[in-house]
Amino acid sequence: MPFSENIGGRNCEYHPDNTPIHTTNATKNVTVLDCPPTSPYQNQIENVWGFMTRKAYENGGQFSSVNALKTAIESAWYNLEPHILQTLIMSMEKRVYDVIQKNGKTLNY
Repeated sequence: MPFSENIGGRNCEYHPDNTPIHTTNATKNVTVLDCPPTSPYQNQIENVWGFMTRKAYENGGQFSSVNALKTAIESAWYNLEPHILQTLIMSMEKRVYDVIQKNGKTLNY
């Protein structure tokens, strides 16, 4: 919630991934987007995690400590290129359309 307040106040929508740990009192008063269960095609953060994972482990990256891994993850986060995020945002309409066309079944993304 502090992050959402920093980027636009409390007038935001929450896209849950149906994980019980993500249901807290802090999200009880937030508009929740209705989506099918296990819908990674609609959850853009899953794509962001994929970009970050590839970046953190590029060139066969191995980590000798938790701190080294944490540093690699933070670097991947802070160095995400804006065009990657913009592309994900712009693809959302097509993703929703494709999910509807497939009646919620698996997509080839």
